[in-house]
Amino acid sequence: MKKSRLLCTVCALFAYGLSAINAQASTIISPVAATASSEFGSANAYDIGNTSDQSGLSAGFVSGVTDFDTYLAGNPTHTYIADDNEWFTATGVASATVNYDLGSVYSIDRLALWNDEYSGISFLDISISLDNINFTTVASGLVPVDNPLYLDYGAEVFGFGSQSARYIQLDVGDCPQPDGNSSLLCGIGEVAFSTSAVPIPAAVWLFGSGLLGLVGMARHKKAV
Repeated sequence: MKKSRLLCTVCALFAYGLSAINAQASTIISPVAATASSEFGSANAYDIGNTSDQSGLSAGFVSGVTDFDTYLAGNPTHTYIADDNEWFTATGVASATVNYDLGSVYSIDRLALWNDEYSGISFLDISISLDNINFTTVASGLVPVDNPLYLDYGAEVFGFGSQSARYIQLDVGDCPQPDGNSSLLCGIGEVAFSTSAVPIPAAVWLFGSGLLGLVGMARHKKAV
């Protein structure tokens, strides 16, 4: 009877642990590398790396640690000053493909986009991949906000359901937006993604191992 009650307690605690893990908050993560199909000449001041290094943000975050929703609730803005803070395509290029590498496979569900106010993108498709070869589109036809010219701008969040991915591809186009630069080119200030703070399989394994340890201790105590 005692053994049965112990097993019931273990099962209840395990179920509670699963619910706690699934209910955990999401953290914000930056890509570790990026490439773009077009960049503004050879000037490093406007390369795609500027969109994932937090340059130009009014407040920083710790990638993989800071809570995604709490951070964005503080309305962090991006400077409209372009040099070393933003990415642009070459002049005359009104669409592009950007590829971000997260460094490992994560469960992601949202994109935070700081859309450049000067040469902002007018439409956005999001695709994901595990191997950087086979991509699956998870959101298409998105229309980012047209930010006011020459003003710092905030982030817009796009959700696409929980997806396992290492690589995220953004197809952007119809640049610039109506209120922006008259020249044809695309621009992005910063991107970040929402991901689980703890990989769920690993967390479940650790929690289950701990419970099994408790069961073993209880059996050992009874035997003694």
